[in-house]
Amino acid sequence: MSNQLWGLHDIHFGPVSRPRLQLESLDIPEGVTAVLGKSGSGKTSLLNLLVGFERADAGRVARIRIANAVSLQLSWVPPDFGLWSHLTVEEHLQAVAVADDGLVSRLVKEFDLQEIRDQKPSTLSMGEQARVAVARSLATKASAHVMDEPFAHVDPGRLDLYWQAVREHLKATNASLIFSSHSPSVVLREARHVICLDEGNVAWTGIPQDLYSAPPSRSLAVLLGPVNWIDNADDPWWKVSYSTSESLRPEQLIVEEDEQSPLVVEHSWCVGPHQETELKSTTSESTRTFYHQPLNQPLTKGTSVALRAVTTCLLLLALLMFNGCRESSGNEPVLKVGEPHHYLLPAEGAMLPAARGMTYGPDGELLILDNVGRVLVYDPASKMVRKWWMPEYDVGRPEGICVLRDGRIAVADTHYNRIVIFDQQGQVLSMFGEKGHGEGQFIYSSAVTQDDKGFIYVAEYGGNDRIQKFTETGEYVLTFGTVGTEDGEFQRPSGLVWHEGVIYVSDAINNRIQAFAPDGHFLRVVADVQTTGLYYPYDISVGPDGSLYVPEYGAGRISRISLDGELLGRYGQEGHGEGEFWTPWGIAVSQNGKIAVADTGNRRVVELQMD
Repeated sequence: MSNQLWGLHDIHFGPVSRPRLQLESLDIPEGVTAVLGKSGSGKTSLLNLLVGFERADAGRVARIRIANAVSLQLSWVPPDFGLWSHLTVEEHLQAVAVADDGLVSRLVKEFDLQEIRDQKPSTLSMGEQARVAVARSLATKASAHVMDEPFAHVDPGRLDLYWQAVREHLKATNASLIFSSHSPSVVLREARHVICLDEGNVAWTGIPQDLYSAPPSRSLAVLLGPVNWIDNADDPWWKVSYSTSESLRPEQLIVEEDEQSPLVVEHSWCVGPHQETELKSTTSESTRTFYHQPLNQPLTKGTSVALRAVTTCLLLLALLMFNGCRESSGNEPVLKVGEPHHYLLPAEGAMLPAARGMTYGPDGELLILDNVGRVLVYDPASKMVRKWWMPEYDVGRPEGICVLRDGRIAVADTHYNRIVIFDQQGQVLSMFGEKGHGEGQFIYSSAVTQDDKGFIYVAEYGGNDRIQKFTETGEYVLTFGTVGTEDGEFQRPSGLVWHEGVIYVSDAINNRIQAFAPDGHFLRVVADVQTTGLYYPYDISVGPDGSLYVPEYGAGRISRISLDGELLGRYGQEGHGEGEFWTPWGIAVSQNGKIAVADTGNRRVVELQMD
């Protein structure tokens, strides 16, 4: 169990009739802790008590000595940033730096303070002041940092880079962080522990992934983003769905056209990674808004639709979220690799793109799909040598890529329901596919591969989960699989690879790898959650040794599995440091033993060399 940094007992803070904080007992562990709650819930009051800026009217706040018996050293970023009016930006950092070891210069660069290093606080914007305050806190090399909404005013296009700098400094100094935030994505990515406050009381504490996947109440669920809440078992809205859970996050819900459904679209609009649709029930005349997977385009008013949960085993997934996102147990085999090398994709304006799909070409070039709609090509020395854009990318980005036998490049253009074929320079040669459920049509094409005879296989999801087979010129041949949990069925087939006469499919939501013959005949389940502990296998690649390499989106690790289903090795765990991954999306393995991973949540590409 983690060592504790603070222990709060019998705290009463504020007026007796309406206290700002009323805490019976609260322990705050080492590591990164986020404090959540709506405005006025007591977040700032709690942080003020921790640093001693304010004192409780009753009770005890104990700073606990850390493992090396040194008293807890604190650094604080208050909500007004607490900058000193008479010092320049650089002088703020120099005033607290514990040694002249180049740290100040690194912080100036990492937080983009070069151009304002000689300015004083009165000339700075709120976002600039925030960056100075965080950099100053890190310059102290304190054992614990307390930050009150540290990046609330910062340009979101650079936010990921600043959080990456915070993570690296915390790791380098073995320091802890407790911060308040209203950003669900930041909390899910950065925190290992959360404290939820409501009107000055602790409403919930625990692991953020547990709160996301299995929230105890709607009021707590919304602290980590949009949620579809099922009020009770007789809730009429859910009689047309497959869900038995109390809540569904947007990625777990599909809205699809259904002429027989009593639900009719009133309004529909895209909101970044999800879509919001207001529905009206023709049976009750009531309306309700749902948050769901994005569609190719907003649904038009008057369209009849049905709700469908992505998975019917949410309880299992919630348990796996708790158990799967941990370090591998000590008796699991280790995937032996050299020191990891990682790099960022080139920025696109204010955006820092993340990699999704990837593959190696026969000449060792690494081809990457990113989440802004680009195809990027890197040489064996990890230098980008060319790039191009998808023909269209406004409504969604591609997910799967494959270099065909003749050198052409096939891309699963997911949200445009097609496969796009490029030459090596990025010129479009052909396309095939369109929206639909029929032969040669797709809902969301997610992965593509080719066999030794030239046939092309395409996976798709979105309620039409299946694999289709085509000729080299895109002519339909056959279909296998359907949506479901039985053998030969899929729930989001997200990766495909052909090897020695067999098609291997990463069946992501069913947490397994399945094998099929080229004619679509189901052969076997190669590996699943019971045999190897797979959790959300999002892609698949074959190594030079003939074994399968799988990124586990939900567990933050890479697994090597034999064709017989034996777990041969694992590398990584969920996190943001070296040797850690956050929602790894894609993987590619070269013939000389190089492994490339799309570490999507950390917005970086990680390259590993097999030992």
